[in-house]
Amino acid sequence: MLPFESAIPTWIAGCSCVFFATLFVGSLYLFPVKKQASTGNHALDRFQQRLDRDHPLVIKQRIKGIVLTSLLVTLYLWVVFSISGAIPSDQASQCVYAFLQLLGLTVPAYGLVQWLHHIFTPLALVMTLFLGPLAMMLIDGELPFQSRFYWRNQLQNLCEWIGIRNYIVGPIAEEYIFRACMVSITATSGASPKAMIFGLPLVFGIAHLHHGYESFVKKGRTRQAAIQSAIIALVQLTYTSLFGWFATFLFLRTSSLLAPCLCHSFCNLMGFPDASNIQHYGRWKIWIYVAFALGIILFASMLAPLTSPSLYGSTHSSAYWMK
Repeated sequence: MLPFESAIPTWIAGCSCVFFATLFVGSLYLFPVKKQASTGNHALDRFQQRLDRDHPLVIKQRIKGIVLTSLLVTLYLWVVFSISGAIPSDQASQCVYAFLQLLGLTVPAYGLVQWLHHIFTPLALVMTLFLGPLAMMLIDGELPFQSRFYWRNQLQNLCEWIGIRNYIVGPIAEEYIFRACMVSITATSGASPKAMIFGLPLVFGIAHLHHGYESFVKKGRTRQAAIQSAIIALVQLTYTSLFGWFATFLFLRTSSLLAPCLCHSFCNLMGFPDASNIQHYGRWKIWIYVAFALGIILFASMLAPLTSPSLYGSTHSSAYWMK
């Protein structure tokens, strides 16, 4: 049971989530890169006309669209919540605070300990899932302060447009739209936590299917390209939905947007766990398998205690999860 009464009809909440997802995906193509005049070089002209999603110009234009979408969705929620009475309208300050609280944008008011919990506890939890890959990086000397880890390269990657998209703008924008905005409007319709945890991430996963179409176009629209792109889309739908379950659960439990954003960024940094190279680690192979298994066990056993609402706020539960 959520700590507030239903204020918005279920159909409005459902249509709103579809609307948000459509806006989000559509915004990626709202500001297309302008085709430059012909240079006389056929190969160069063809390249300029088919810039992929990793080109800096494409990334910049897509960030513009995402920012605009986030502003429009925020305005939409403010109007809907105000009209429906989901947020108090007695005083302006209370109204704004309640709105920000629903979106997980309020800051901890109980000192340094809560700030540390908001930052490091969710990261520690999600890192257990990557215990196997982290063990492989440890053996290879690729962790921070090891011989094959270079701070300059990492900072350079972070400051490039691909890094800005993958580790900063992408996680924040996706978690804001698909977690904060969708959860807030479905919760105020009376949806149960279970329905939100397992339902909303499907919208999140479906919204990533456009990557499959981009791959299909990039590979020449052939039959083989269609098969490969369909496989890519299916894999992306699966792991984005799985991550969405976790991120939605985390948002509901912590009532904080910071936690899922940090976990999303870390997952993007690590990539999908790859166990295909374990056989090349010789005597360490068995220990890496153990690390993979132990990570899953630790994640499952620590999921509830490390997302306890009391760790992230006052003695009261989160805005969405009753103790």
